[in-house]
Amino acid sequence: MVTYNLNREVPWFFQHIENYYHLFLNIRFNNRNIIREQIEFSIELDIKGFEGILFYMYKPHSTKIRFDLYKHSIDQVHMINNLKYVLDKEPINSLDFVIIPFGYFKDEHQFRLIVHNEKIESSYDIYSWAPSNLYKNVKSVIRIDNRYMELIPIDDYRGFYFQVESSFKGNETSRLFDLINHLVELDKSISEVTKKSMFDPMDSSIKSLVAKTNEYLFELCHNPVPLDIKNLLRELERLKFNIDSLSKEEVFNWLDDLIAFYSRRE
Repeated sequence: MVTYNLNREVPWFFQHIENYYHLFLNIRFNNRNIIREQIEFSIELDIKGFEGILFYMYKPHSTKIRFDLYKHSIDQVHMINNLKYVLDKEPINSLDFVIIPFGYFKDEHQFRLIVHNEKIESSYDIYSWAPSNLYKNVKSVIRIDNRYMELIPIDDYRGFYFQVESSFKGNETSRLFDLINHLVELDKSISEVTKKSMFDPMDSSIKSLVAKTNEYLFELCHNPVPLDIKNLLRELERLKFNIDSLSKEEVFNWLDDLIAFYSRRE
């Protein structure tokens, strides 16, 4: 059974990323005027002791999914700007924001988050999720008792910061392609009620995500790599240089073929 250390419903994205280590940021906006309006905000993300790629995703409103990637060095600060969210006519509006790390955490790591908005007060809680990997290669009905764990800020001579438990790891960078494939499937989702697409078209965003993934993985691959990985990187380079001339279906088919081929070689 999967359990959650949350006093609320499970976040909307959980069913899509249950098998990824991720951070769940629950942001609350104080809508004092109780009006429906779109606001802009930004997130300052300061992570020390992590190297790899950071993926974020959230829903500005019910039919739109927004996501992007950042390549992260050991002591880098990212400002995620131009984020938008549509407030409902409620005094408190809650936004679920997920960050998925692909890479490696050092034992001594720390991170800080600041939500910036000039017009509306905000606060947040942050939780970590570590998937059940014990039986990942075995078809079994056995489940490990997992839960979202709230991260409590540490206050010492370095100031306020967060740390994840030792059981929390960065995801393997190769799993970015599985995530992209899942976004492709989400893009095809049809509502059983309206018989229309559940979300606004994501094809251009997914194309951009593919191009950034290729670029960042090349930049991270400085060390000697096995021949199979070199061949995979060459294929990704071909895709990178041809992506502007390919249709959405051709890009997705290319990725499907790569995943299928290299999965058989494991």
